[in-house]
Amino acid sequence: MVDVGTGSSLTFVLLVIVLSFLSAILSDKLKVSYATVLIAIGLVLSFLGVSGQFGEVPIGGSLILGLVVPPTIFEAAMRTRFEIFRTVQKTVLTLSIFGVIISAVVSGLVLNISLGLPLAVALTFGIIISPTDPVSVASILKRVRAPEALTTVLESEAYFNNATPVILYPIAISLTISPLQSITTFAYIFGGGVLVGFLVSGIAELLYRQITEPLAETSFTIAVLFGSYAFAESVGVSGLIAVAIAGIYMGNRTIRIAMSEETRTTMAKFWDVTTFMVTSFALLLIGLKADFWSLVTFAPFILAAFVAMLLARVLSVYPILGLTGLMGERIPHSYARILAMAGLRGAVSIALALSLPEGPYRELMVAMTFGVALISLVFQGELLQLHLKRTRPRELPGPRIASVDDTRFS
Repeated sequence: MVDVGTGSSLTFVLLVIVLSFLSAILSDKLKVSYATVLIAIGLVLSFLGVSGQFGEVPIGGSLILGLVVPPTIFEAAMRTRFEIFRTVQKTVLTLSIFGVIISAVVSGLVLNISLGLPLAVALTFGIIISPTDPVSVASILKRVRAPEALTTVLESEAYFNNATPVILYPIAISLTISPLQSITTFAYIFGGGVLVGFLVSGIAELLYRQITEPLAETSFTIAVLFGSYAFAESVGVSGLIAVAIAGIYMGNRTIRIAMSEETRTTMAKFWDVTTFMVTSFALLLIGLKADFWSLVTFAPFILAAFVAMLLARVLSVYPILGLTGLMGERIPHSYARILAMAGLRGAVSIALALSLPEGPYRELMVAMTFGVALISLVFQGELLQLHLKRTRPRELPGPRIASVDDTRFS
């Protein structure tokens, strides 16, 4: 016999599968982005009360961070060529760490001054809303086929910068700020994630040499993905960073030396389908979990938060690009404008908001997070796609380095 919880879960999975393909068809017919269509469907279902039918489905912050975000990060990291990443690594890492901190502080201060929110609450919200969303960013860049260097910057920033707010979040919640301790903790969590990613990847590479069946090899990538995440989290370091490192290692080394051409083709198709379904789940979830009347009630706060987020993004991107330019890593002005526009918010922010403890400002902060994510993914995402299609930014000058990745994910 299937209990209520299991029945709800199975129904929800089927709903995601059906609506994902329906949204793909509508997106093509209406010439509207896939994300917009799926979020709109989720909002309509939420307004009609359909989301209440899935009350037994355990959807929370830990599920999003543990099951939804890692596959998207892993697949995007596998497509990242290390040769290209090295040319923009200063920009990526600076945006991922200091860009998030600047964005969180600016957003918090703007909301503290404009809305009168307590500084601690405003800064906590700033941390929640500071990371860019790897799910939506990867989805948009796949559809418009942006230049590889630009794609590398945007995707790498998106999957690396998710660790920063996840690390800062418990500090903000506890309201215990010790600069030296915070820096040490951050270095341990971030650096530990890097080490775990390399460790799991090295072991996986040795095991791959013993496997010759394409489907088995492809299935083993799932173990590498969730194994790196689970191992990292179990020792108190960043699972998302471990997943990113494992993906980069897999795509740039293991695939080249330990996999056949047949396996590469099989794996590319498998991860295309997997990320399509994960992206669909994340976008539909945002629509379904949004409380329509709460969004209406707190609309002025949401609009103010969205404006604060945009301002914070601009004030973090341009100074950082100026700094990395002085360090010898120059990013074209056309790329800088796109980077400023591409600060989409989504799944990671939603996960952090849903993890907030009960308190007098929880409902407001959750509504603001959902509202900003919805506006960002729909309007900001549409504008970003339109801008990329119209301007068609050029690839950075320099020799194109051949890679197995060209055939796997072309």
